[in-house]
Amino acid sequence: MSDARQTALAFLSAWAEGDTEVAGRYLAQDVTFESPRASLTGRAPVLAAMAEFAVAVTSIDVLAVTAEKDTAIVMYDMHTEPVGTIRAAECCTVIEGLITSDRLVFDTALLGRG
Repeated sequence: MSDARQTALAFLSAWAEGDTEVAGRYLAQDVTFESPRASLTGRAPVLAAMAEFAVAVTSIDVLAVTAEKDTAIVMYDMHTEPVGTIRAAECCTVIEGLITSDRLVFDTALLGRG
């Protein structure tokens, strides 16, 4: 298993479990994060935003993972309360074992249901 694949999966698992301390260990100090709702730079702001959303996440089911060199893409179903299931894809760039870039995509229309 590639380093990028292992790092992305470990990061997502920690985040989904609400363990921002462990999730933070996988992020570079100057990580960039892009999603339909935010663009952030820096470990602290990224973790704060992720922690805010993680309280609604009950679990994730990984549907597919692909990795090549320093990039991993993970597609997963994110089960949340009260919105339900949101399908997401996350593209992580991993350098020396740390995520330097995290790009998340999902349908924001689903968030209007909750």
